Amino acid sequence: MTKNEMFAFVSMRITDEGASIVTVDPRQEQPLVKTYEPWLVVGEFRKVLRLSVRNGWRIVYDGQPLWG
Repeated sequence: MTKNEMFAFVSMRITDEGASIVTVDPRQEQPLVKTYEPWLVVGEFRKVLRLSVRNGWRIVYDGQPLWG
């Protein structure tokens, strides 16, 4: 995502053991990792994206991981 001169990264990961959302924000010293039950993470991820857009961020890429 971009906002003004900043870039941020939001990612969702689902495994057999659990799920998480990772946010890398240039205004924070450390990435933020929140864990969820696998069946809840997709909805929470969408909430994070909607809130970010409302706060002025622009989504640059919203799709499958890029390989290569």
